[in-house]
Amino acid sequence: MPDKPKNQNLELNVILSSKTKQGMVQLILNGETISQWDIRKAKEIHGMLGEAIEAAVSDTFIFNFMVTKVGLSEDKAAAMLMDFREFRQGSRETVFIQ
Repeated sequence: MPDKPKNQNLELNVILSSKTKQGMVQLILNGETISQWDIRKAKEIHGMLGEAIEAAVSDTFIFNFMVTKVGLSEDKAAAMLMDFREFRQGSRETVFIQ
């Protein structure tokens, strides 16, 4: 993961498309517009973000449990976490829900 700027500023704005006259969600990072999404895409991203948050909570729990309760080293717990991820999502890699 590349080094991130110390002060990241993330904004989400609601805009009205001049072309379609439909509401859209605009993502701005450090003052630069990164992306604009129609409502359908924004809802899809919302779902993906919710799932990623829950997976991160689960990863934290599993890792801490393996270290504090089972007594694994952090390296072994991290390796085991990869097995849990594969079981949970069918892959050790990023999974994109369709």
